[in-house]
Order: sequence, then structure tokens, then C-alpha cells
Amino acid sequence: MTSDLAVRLATHADIPALMAVEGRSYVDNLSAEQRATGFVSILHSQRWFADAVDDAGVHLAQSGDGNVCGFIAVTPPPDPAAAELPPIIRAMLKLADELEFRGSPIARQRYAFRGPVVIDAAARGRGLYSRFSAVTRAAYRDRYDIGVLFTAAENPRSVHTTTTKLGAEPLATFEVESKRYHFLAFAFASDGLN
Repeated sequence: MTSDLAVRLATHADIPALMAVEGRSYVDNLSAEQRATGFVSILHSQRWFADAVDDAGVHLAQSGDGNVCGFIAVTPPPDPAAAELPPIIRAMLKLADELEFRGSPIARQRYAFRGPVVIDAAARGRGLYSRFSAVTRAAYRDRYDIGVLFTAAENPRSVHTTTTKLGAEPLATFEVESKRYHFLAFAFASDGLN
């Protein structure tokens, strides 16, 4: 149960804690054994977090003692001309221009980038992922039609979770710096999946 975890919009005061949570789940900071339970492939900058918070795009989970133990981001697609974009994000923007989802080109729909979703090890297995999905679907379904995301091919836990719990559909695979990723999309309108 997640009843002891409060989910709320993040503020600028939360950014150091959000960055710390992300850092604890970053692929290069984990052993092979730790990576088997899931990881994130990108470390976001403080500026990215500030922009996402300003756009009301980050929800966090906080324990009763005030510790941030996870977060989810839902943000508008970044400007493809931005110099600081990670190569994975550039590849996603290109795919959004090329692919269709539910019969319409992604780039012509109101779409958002969903992710990262980060949950500390101690908070896993308590329904937080499903709660994050429900909260963000409710918060953003009037703003966005669909969400797009990526998962590393070597992160089967994330692939499984996004397809079974979120109901995201894999649309393509792509490669960046010799690593393979899945590009997925889902509808913000509830499909009965949380």
C-alpha cells in the first residue's frame, strides 16, 4: 500500500531531492545486480528540473518523515534546436515526427514526454508506479492526448512495467551510442490500466 506516501506536485525546493533520487537510479551509478531491478538512462540537469517544475510537470512521492522516495515527470516535447538535448531525446523527437499512434502522426497530436519515473528501492512493490500513472493521467489528460517514452532494451523490468501497468505500446526500437532502446506511446485517456 502507498497510504503512507503522499503524492504531490514538486516545487523548486524539491529539486535537490529529485536529483538525488534520480542519481541513485542512474545506470552508471549501479552494479549489474542493482540494474536488474530497473534504472534510468539519463541524468537531468538542474535547469531541466526547474523547467519541468515550472511547467507543473513533476509529481513526487514523499514519505511521512518528509523524504522524497520517487517521482514522475510529464513534460512537453523539448525544442529540437536546443543545444543541450541528450542524444536519446533527439532520437525520440525524430521518431515522433516519423511514427503514427492510433492512426495519426504523433507530432500532429498533443503529446508529452513521460519520464523519467524513478522509485527508490525501499518504496518499490507498494503500488507507487500505478499511483503515479493514475495521478498523471488525471492531471494531464485534458492537456495531452498521448505520452511517449523510452526504455533501455537492457532494462526488461521497465519494458514489462510500461507495457503491462501503463499499457504503453512499443512502436519502434532505436540505437544511440551502441545501446538499444524501445520507443513507446500510450493514451492519457484511461484505458482501464493504471
